[in-house]
Amino acid sequence: QGMVGGLGTLGWSLVLFVLCVYLVALVFRELLGPKDETIDHTMAKWYFRNVPRSMYTIFRCSFGDCSTAEGLPMAEIIVAGSGGIWLSFLYSGFTFIVMIGIFNVISAI
Repeated sequence: QGMVGGLGTLGWSLVLFVLCVYLVALVFRELLGPKDETIDHTMAKWYFRNVPRSMYTIFRCSFGDCSTAEGLPMAEIIVAGSGGIWLSFLYSGFTFIVMIGIFNVISAI
């Protein structure tokens, strides 16, 4: 009875998590995505080149693996590139909401 009762809460938590990832991915896709055709895989533009890739990058970052294929931290690339420091605050707020808010609801089930 306890496991079945928690499935509804778990389902809604996952829906909320996917919605948060989707919304942040859309914002980062528009702000950091490529404006032209020159995309290098070492730049942040490559990780936000379309919405599915942006969602995958945000999903990886929400679980702590926020690095490039070369092992460089994504936050440093965003700050050094066209993102600026305010996007790192947006990412930090997203991480805080996901880690503290949503994952605590999931672990409380």
